Amino acid sequence: MQEVIKNKAGISEAVTKCLHKKTHFVAYRLPGETYASVIVQKDPVVNIVGKLNSRLPDKGFLIAPFSNEKDEAWLIKPDMIIHEPVSIDQLDILDSLPESTSANDTAYPEDTEKSEYIRRISDSVDKINYGEFEKVVLSRVKSVKGRFRYELPHIFRPLCKAYPHAFVYLFNINGQCWTGATPEPFICSNNGELRTVSLAGTRPYKESDLDISRWNHKELQEQEYVTLHIERILAGFNINRYEKNGPYVARAGNLLHLRTDFNFSAESIGNRLPALITALHPTPAVCGMSTGKAMDFITNSEKHSRGYYAGFLGPVGISDKFCLYVNLRCMKVYDDRLVLYIGGGITQESIPEDEWEETEIKADTLLSVLNQIR
Repeated sequence: MQEVIKNKAGISEAVTKCLHKKTHFVAYRLPGETYASVIVQKDPVVNIVGKLNSRLPDKGFLIAPFSNEKDEAWLIKPDMIIHEPVSIDQLDILDSLPESTSANDTAYPEDTEKSEYIRRISDSVDKINYGEFEKVVLSRVKSVKGRFRYELPHIFRPLCKAYPHAFVYLFNINGQCWTGATPEPFICSNNGELRTVSLAGTRPYKESDLDISRWNHKELQEQEYVTLHIERILAGFNINRYEKNGPYVARAGNLLHLRTDFNFSAESIGNRLPALITALHPTPAVCGMSTGKAMDFITNSEKHSRGYYAGFLGPVGISDKFCLYVNLRCMKVYDDRLVLYIGGGITQESIPEDEWEETEIKADTLLSVLNQIR
């Protein structure tokens, strides 16, 4: 008969110890699952991942930035993989790890003023009217002052509960700490199939808006740009046989989005998956259309660096899973504040005041959970 171990703890206790040690780690919960996992790297050396054109890491948790030109991709190696219930032996191992000497990042960005954001939207619409690009995604930052770092285990749990169909995570590496609950898969594998998603357009949840016919032309067009981008990339890789489902209205917590799913066989891409990931990122859902010109506009107009906001992250080769998600609905953790990153897609039909309100609604995804612990 298997021995019953009485001394058990929860994921929150493991996360708390990792935070105090400044260990490289990530806690995450996959969409639809009821349990969380923690990956801990014992080695304090930061594992920098080069360009993904040729190969993916064999195993670990991959964290990629919005722009490879400005930030590096990291891999948290799975020296320990912890599930609930957490044993006392596992907690003892965490206690025995050396404390990291890497300093917490303290260079936080200034909040984006409403007037500034609206001006940038107006500039974007002007450039769209002049034909420079068709769509651009503008982001802004919003801070919440307070010492939340060691409250993060108590934020992670409510995020998992509030957003059961989101990818919820909390990572700490190289002095940077981020947490979020993103509704958008980037590319995932399951039983020999690969799936990617076109997700754009946002409304507050209202049952009547589950009917796609109630959505306006601007919202439908914004989502269609992302869909066309994915279709062109797949065609460029000679992936012509795929299952396309959408567009349809998908709920993400207190928000609704327009979504189209693409499914195709992993065999059809073979060893070209790293190149496909590189080609897909960043999609018009987080950058714009055309991508190059939209990226240039973002670089020149946004005062803050996006860092890992609108990048992608997720487990690779853990429990035979490959699941990468776009890093949306996220915030970066500083010693004396949290900085939320939020954005919206701007097209020819955008109304600046409405776009500002959309970002406020998106910010509530995280603010509503923070308000539970304040």
